[in-house]
Parts: sequence; structure tokens; C-alpha cells
Amino acid sequence: MQPYRALVDQDVQPARYHVAFGPVVDGDVVPDDPEILMQQGEFLNYDILIGVNQGEGLKFVEDSLESEDGISASYFDFTVSNFVDNLYGYPEGKDILRETIKFMYTDWADRDNGEMRRKTLLALFTDHQWVAPAVATAKLHAEYQSPVYFYTFYHHCQTDARPEWADAAHGDEIPYVFGVPMVGATDLFPCNFSKNDVMLSAVVMTYWTNFAKTG
Repeated sequence: MQPYRALVDQDVQPARYHVAFGPVVDGDVVPDDPEILMQQGEFLNYDILIGVNQGEGLKFVEDSLESEDGISASYFDFTVSNFVDNLYGYPEGKDILRETIKFMYTDWADRDNGEMRRKTLLALFTDHQWVAPAVATAKLHAEYQSPVYFYTFYHHCQTDARPEWADAAHGDEIPYVFGVPMVGATDLFPCNFSKNDVMLSAVVMTYWTNFAKTG
């Protein structure tokens, strides 16, 4: 037995670009890899509401910022290489993978713009870590004719802690789901909520509760 504080105070540091907490295949509660279970139709007859925020990967980009003017070409190349190394190790063909990612996430019409490099790097992290898994989950569920609803969230509250260039990041939908704008700023959400924030929160809560009630 351990006191709860011993668990709460643990400093869990996952490998870079990996999640700290995910499903553990124990053969009992989670009998197999969740993707395999979904492919086998083990999640039938459940309505799913799933979605992503526009700039989910903000933390990964903020961690690698060089300046407010964006990032340099050399740092972009380094970050993509580091991303591939941490997630895929050193398999045969890794160089092709790295170059393909750089090609796909370069805005060739504005390739020398540091702010655009920052934007495409944010898109890379968002797509890989959140969008692609969410879309794959929705598709697997839909293949068995189970109802799936998918949203994208583009808004975030105004706060001094957020750089002006940032999109809606991971967790930015949460205050709107729980009606925080109607209460006002809190320690957890120190935002300057507007009347539009209040209206958006009312809409989001309506979507969520209608889904819970009727699918």
C-alpha cells in the first residue's frame, strides 16, 4: 500500500514525443492493443464524439522556440530529425522518412519565412500526435456502422500567457465544455472571457449534452 501523495507527487517524464499515460495491455482489463480490438469490432454499439483542436501540438513548438520571429531553417531540420529519432529509432529508410516529412511540412510558396516554418512545425506535431490517431479511431468505428461525430475546435480564450501566433492548443476546449466563461476567470483558466466566449460555451455545452442524451 502507498499513500495517495506518494503517487500524486511522482514526476513522470515520458520520452520526448511520447505520452506519459496510455493504455496498458495487461491481458485482462485491456486484453489486446486497442487498435487491434477496434479492427475486430470490439467497440460496437457505442456512439462516439471525438475531435481535435487546431493547434494541439503547441507545447512541442513552444519548447523549441528560438524567437518570436519564428524558427530558422536549420532548427526546423534539427527538430524534424529529433522527432523522427525519438519516435522511430534508426530503422532502414529513416532518411527517406525524415526528408518526406520535411517536404510535406514546408510551405514551398513561403519557404524562407520563419513564422511559416513555426506554423508548419506546429501542424506536424498536431497531425501526428492528435489528428491522425483521432481520424483513424473515427474511421475504424464508422466501418462497423457505429455513429461517429467529429469536430474541430479553433477558438481559445484571451490570456497574457499565450503568444499571439498560437492556435487553439491541447485542452483549450475544456473551459467551454464546462461553462467556465459563464463563471469568469479562475486560477486554472486565467482568461479574459468575452460575451462571445459565453455564447460559444453555451453552444458547446449544448452539443455535448445533446450527444450524451440522444447521440
